[in-house]
Amino acid sequence: MFNLAMIITAAGRSTRFPPNKLLEILEDRTAIEHTVNTFITFELDIYVILGYQSELVHEVLFKRFEDKIIYEFNTDFHSGLSSSVITGVKAAGNIYDYWCFCPGDKPFIQARTVAMLIEKLNEKKPLILAPRYDNKPGHPTFFSTELAPFFLATTGDTGGRQVIETFRSDTLFVDVPDEGVSLDMDYYMEFENARK
Repeated sequence: MFNLAMIITAAGRSTRFPPNKLLEILEDRTAIEHTVNTFITFELDIYVILGYQSELVHEVLFKRFEDKIIYEFNTDFHSGLSSSVITGVKAAGNIYDYWCFCPGDKPFIQARTVAMLIEKLNEKKPLILAPRYDNKPGHPTFFSTELAPFFLATTGDTGGRQVIETFRSDTLFVDVPDEGVSLDMDYYMEFENARK
């Protein structure tokens, strides 16, 4: 079994759905709680990258998960997603075989999908592994820590997409029957608001 770090980016300013879509209540808990809960039972270390409204997000997560999460603060979160990715990579370091990235606003991913992806990762050992639903890539996405220099060079609001484009021929896309891997929470909230 590989040594895995799950890096959940939760530093964004939620400009499309203020004050903070991560704290939006879905059924019985916040969106960020749902996202973290998807991964909490797996054999991996969870890093949550905080930024915008960090105290509120930390309070919600600590109340539910206590010390099961490692928290890192992104001092440059205003500059875009890549700053959170770089913060996570530096925090986790190269002691892992793979970093796995997931935005905090992906509360609909099924745990069985994660289990399938980890199994495929251990079986195939690709440089990059990404789930795909209806031909649309999604999260969580696994990257070999060999790619550290490429992550540290990312800029703007693209995160790991730059790295996937560079190593597309080395990326294993796994088709999954789980819309949650690609369901955009902004789109979901637009749909919900339209129904009201």
